[in-house]
Amino acid sequence: MRMLMRPLFTIFILILIFTQAHAEIHSPLAPFPFEAPFTKQFQKQQFQLQEALSKANMLATMQMENPSRTANMDLYDVTYYSLELEPVYDEYTLYGDITVKARVLDAPIETLELHLQANMEAWNAHSGGHPTLVTHLENIITIYLDRTYEPGEMVTISLSYEGNPDFSYFRWDFYAFEDWIWTMSEPYGASYWWPCKNMNSDKPDSLDMKITVPEHLIAASNGTLVSETVPSPGKKTYHWQERHAIAPYLVSLAIYPYTVLNYTYTALDGTTTMPVDFYIVPQFLEQALALYPSTVDMIEAFAQGFGEYPFLDEKYGHAHYRGSSGMEHQTLSSFNINYYMEWLQSHELSHQWFGNYVTCDDFHHIWLNEGFATWCEAYWREINEGMDAYHSEMGFAAYHGPGTIFVEDATDFQAIFDYSLSYKKASWVVHILRGQLGDETFFAGVRAYLDTYAHSSATTEQFRDVMAEVSGRNLDDFFQRWIYGEGTPDYLISWSSSAVGDDTQVSLRVEQTQSEPEFHLQLPILIQTTEGEQLFTVENDQRIQNFDFLVPGQLEDLQLDPDHWILCFI
Repeated sequence: MRMLMRPLFTIFILILIFTQAHAEIHSPLAPFPFEAPFTKQFQKQQFQLQEALSKANMLATMQMENPSRTANMDLYDVTYYSLELEPVYDEYTLYGDITVKARVLDAPIETLELHLQANMEAWNAHSGGHPTLVTHLENIITIYLDRTYEPGEMVTISLSYEGNPDFSYFRWDFYAFEDWIWTMSEPYGASYWWPCKNMNSDKPDSLDMKITVPEHLIAASNGTLVSETVPSPGKKTYHWQERHAIAPYLVSLAIYPYTVLNYTYTALDGTTTMPVDFYIVPQFLEQALALYPSTVDMIEAFAQGFGEYPFLDEKYGHAHYRGSSGMEHQTLSSFNINYYMEWLQSHELSHQWFGNYVTCDDFHHIWLNEGFATWCEAYWREINEGMDAYHSEMGFAAYHGPGTIFVEDATDFQAIFDYSLSYKKASWVVHILRGQLGDETFFAGVRAYLDTYAHSSATTEQFRDVMAEVSGRNLDDFFQRWIYGEGTPDYLISWSSSAVGDDTQVSLRVEQTQSEPEFHLQLPILIQTTEGEQLFTVENDQRIQNFDFLVPGQLEDLQLDPDHWILCFI
């Protein structure tokens, strides 16, 4: 039966890949910057669309709902998960035991509710070491506690579960005649293969994962590998520990007879070292060796910009899988075996800061993850190639179309992973904010944001408030217009000049002609005269506004936003 099923599985995968590629070809493309090589940027855009579309399409086929937040879940805070897993490929069954520790919050509780989809069966529940009842209704399991727990007390429950995890989030895959198991749970897929409080806003402080597999397989996961043991002949158990807070969708498994490449990152202090490990399907070793080692340099570059790598006492690395182009699982990003691009490396690595260290509080605010990661693609080019390359990359990410960056319906997976809004336009919000605040203030604000919400989650408003505090500016209107509003500014400018002795009086008229409300921004104005160039910054907060400048020499040219720091039409 097993050998008969595999050809059908392969046909399904080919159909899925063809469907995704067909969707990509017909997706609308933003105009390319003139200086960018068309074929290179076109190829990159197709790969970027793959990440967004494959996640959205895969999830949409599940007709999965955003896990409901029950009233009971607001009464406790998860502090710890311990998972003991044994996936049995021949049975297409995952056997699991889980222990959950939680702190009671503001009211007494007598039950504890977790998300677990109906495809899995829960049993053998214990509370405080005593056998207890567990029920399973509408993808929620309810564990009846051994007593009433008061606010501040710690609850410990455990249970066993088993079943065939859903195909989209836990894959029974194979390659080169070898069994291959991998997961990709973003946004809501974690509860399809393990019981959890499936919310970004409740990240456990730590997690243990023990995975038992046939002895020839390697099981990679989050955090630090603390042991490899032999529980019985022919099997091996890998014990991974994640000792930093982790959102449920970032918990991962990657199981295959991998080739493991080991590198080392030296921290900014010059002495602390961290392993950088790559779990490679052997047939793709040459491609991995050609590209993956540069990840070490990327970690250092991003650490200098955003603060030290957040999981320095654990690791970073990649594990091959066959999901979307890349997925930023905490400390071990997953990379498709067919994708080897530097921009993708920088994108997924940057998520360790923007997405993992600080996670969007819910997927209405996904731009805090994907917008920053897309912007980091350009930032990495700036570090290596200079500002012209940075601006070229940002020009490629320009999007002027409809829709809000804020995801109004977080059950709409196409909206969550909307490439034009959650990725491209969101990256411009980061870029514009940088231009408005200046590098010193911008990077200080970003580091303050990461420090403030370290190993936790944040909303748009929380990010806004940190940036406002650091900059000393009121940013309410900025975020209201760019995150919750639609459109971009459309500027119509005209100017006149008159001689004032050896100087020139320049009168500039700026009109915003877009149908949406006006944008309030600082506008860079470059005036070129016979005596050279002068750069001015003006506050533009009206539909029509006039500005006057006195410059030396005779006027030759005037440009609004000469370095393209604002997403606009001029």
